[in-house]
Amino acid sequence: MLKYIGFLGAFITVSAFIPQVIRTWRTRHTRDLSLGMVGLLVTSGLVWLVYGIVIHDWPVILTNIGMVVLNGSLVGAKLRYG
Repeated sequence: MLKYIGFLGAFITVSAFIPQVIRTWRTRHTRDLSLGMVGLLVTSGLVWLVYGIVIHDWPVILTNIGMVVLNGSLVGAKLRYG
């Protein structure tokens, strides 16, 4: 049961970033995005991903794969659109 709570938390956490990513790529407005913030989120996601792999914790692994991909997408948009 505890794993399912972890998967639910992972799903909600990653889902929270989807509207921002969609909006950013649709509007191409990135002025209000801090490159430092999204860069730190990518970095922290990578660290958590390594941690999840080491302890074999799938909710941590999947959450941080999603976070790295979505925040990486925001970094890409910021670099592309300024």
